[in-house]
Amino acid sequence: MDTRIRDGSLAERWAAAQGPWSRVTRPVLHRVGDRVSTLDLSGCRISCFQHVLADGPLVLGPLVRAGAQVSIAAVNPESTDDAAAAELARLGVAVWAWSGMSAAERDEGLARLVAEPADAVSDMGGELILGIGQRGAPLPRAALEATTSGIHLLTGTDLPFPVFDWNGIALKDRIHNRHHVGLQAWPVISDITGLAPYGRTVLVVGFGPVGRGVAIHARELGAVVSVAEVDPVRSLEALHHGVRVVPLDEGLRTCSIIVTATGRDGVIGPEQLRVTRPGAILANVGHSNREIDVEWLDSHPRQTMRRHIDRYMVEGRELFLLNRGSLVNLAPGAGLTVDELFDPFAAIILLGLTWVLEGGADGAPLGLQPYPASLEREVAELSLAARM
Repeated sequence: MDTRIRDGSLAERWAAAQGPWSRVTRPVLHRVGDRVSTLDLSGCRISCFQHVLADGPLVLGPLVRAGAQVSIAAVNPESTDDAAAAELARLGVAVWAWSGMSAAERDEGLARLVAEPADAVSDMGGELILGIGQRGAPLPRAALEATTSGIHLLTGTDLPFPVFDWNGIALKDRIHNRHHVGLQAWPVISDITGLAPYGRTVLVVGFGPVGRGVAIHARELGAVVSVAEVDPVRSLEALHHGVRVVPLDEGLRTCSIIVTATGRDGVIGPEQLRVTRPGAILANVGHSNREIDVEWLDSHPRQTMRRHIDRYMVEGRELFLLNRGSLVNLAPGAGLTVDELFDPFAAIILLGLTWVLEGGADGAPLGLQPYPASLEREVAELSLAARM
């Protein structure tokens, strides 16, 4: 794959921001990376379709130093860190990623990855895995999938190679989804808008592992929180956490901040947007960047108010969309990013890819499989050791 990034000189900015201090903020990733760098992975090929974030060079750099050929394309242009993309390119990774790329440019990156042979695949959303499966031979030895959206897409599909689901591991479900997303989302929303959540009416759409954390953190910050959830068990759980459960339309009509957290496209479409409270702020923390129908909003008058805020005039009412409907907690340059929160999960990717290349997945059944418990346990033990 050809490399296309915004500006190669931004690699200096990445180095200045990360530097030796990253060994303090990302101790697990460095511990795994130091070991991987000593391996001989010459001739191995890796394809990644995922967010291009600040930790990307620390995840993929050790694989390059071990001799692997690595390609990465941005799964979401609204989360791309251009400095990280530049550093990846400097390391020798083939990179197709820059902030603000169009949907067509994003899809072109996916198509380029699908066309390339790979021994191991890291995907966020299932699209690369599905494309490779439909392409046929040569097939990878195995793939990793990181998202609920990807698991939904791949479930029931006849996959011709093993796919290891790390979205469902206890570390991600019990820690990252339930705690870290909510912990990151509200500082980002406040940074983008200049507004604090206390006293504001907040609607969280979906009370799964991600929505739960977002709703609970909003409540702890003083917001008046409602949840729209179709599952009665999750709805009952929401009540036990002290948040209201309301029909979606009622929440949209009455709440001033609306956060989607379902991982599914079209949760808030034209019908819902027509009844949304005037002046409401719309944000998304689910993997899909189309949980809110951005294309329909774009058919209305639009004005960029400030970084990551677009105002739309919809039938005489103002609506404000954050980060183009993409993951607000990953909005580039916004919020109080806590690097160590992502440390174990970046290590999960690096450790999983290395395990595949070293033959760990050879002979595994085809299709969706649980991520190896032994690797998850190793990351947990390293995380504990770093804190104690």
